[in-house]
Amino acid sequence: RIPFDLPEAESELIAGYFTEYSAMKLGLFMFSEFIQIAVVGALFATLFLGGYNLPFMTDAGFSFPWGTEIALSQAVRVPLQLVTFLGKVALLCVIQIQIRWTLPRFRYDQMLGLSWKMLLPLSLANLAVTVVWMWLAGGGQ
Repeated sequence: RIPFDLPEAESELIAGYFTEYSAMKLGLFMFSEFIQIAVVGALFATLFLGGYNLPFMTDAGFSFPWGTEIALSQAVRVPLQLVTFLGKVALLCVIQIQIRWTLPRFRYDQMLGLSWKMLLPLSLANLAVTVVWMWLAGGGQ
C-alpha cells in the first residue's frame, strides 16, 4: 500500500503490472483492493475496537459503572449492534483511504535510505531497550 508500493503508481497512464489486464480481470483486481480495505477495517474493529458493542453495553443492555442499568430487547439491541459495527468499519475505511491519499510516495533511494538509516537502527534500539527492561524487571527468570 501507499507509500510503500513502489512497483506501481495509480496516477500513471499504464498501471504497472496491470497492463496486460483489461475489462473484468482488471475490475476484479481493483475490486479486490477495495474489499481488502473493508476486510482490514472489519478485522481491526473486531479485534481492537470491541466489535459490535458500544461502551458499557452487555448482552442484556447497558450497564454503567455508577450502577444504572438499561435493559434492551433483542429487537432493539441487534440493529444497534449492527449499526455500531458498520459505523466502526466505515470510519476505519475512511481513515485508511485518507492515509492512502495523503501520504506521498517514496522513490527507491528514499525507501532504502529510510529502511537502512532510520528503521533498522530504531528497531535495534527498541530490541535493546526491551532486553534491558526485561532484565531489570527480572522477567528472564
